Amino acid sequence: MGQINWRDNWTSALEEAQKLDRRIVLELYMEGCSHCARLHSETHADEKVAQTLNSGYVPVRLEGRGHMDVVKQFNVTGAPTTLVFDKDGKELHRFAGFVPPQEYLEELKKAG
Repeated sequence: MGQINWRDNWTSALEEAQKLDRRIVLELYMEGCSHCARLHSETHADEKVAQTLNSGYVPVRLEGRGHMDVVKQFNVTGAPTTLVFDKDGKELHRFAGFVPPQEYLEELKKAG
């Protein structure tokens, strides 16, 4: 089972991404959301997904209601929503809902 080293602060993750020259994956979820729970327990727990996020990205996971500033900043309208940014915080790609592990990795590649 994979273990993702999630960050819980958007601003410090952005600074880290610039230092490491890595992209950012921002996962916005809501407590009590079944699709969010499934994404976390199935997709995020996948060994290949965890390895990809830990080695190539700065992964950030935030509970939407507790981070409405971030939700509004990126115009997120549903949960879960996954956003991929370049190291400077420019959005490259987004996808929503539960996505199985292999499809999740393919979605990450769509960011270019």
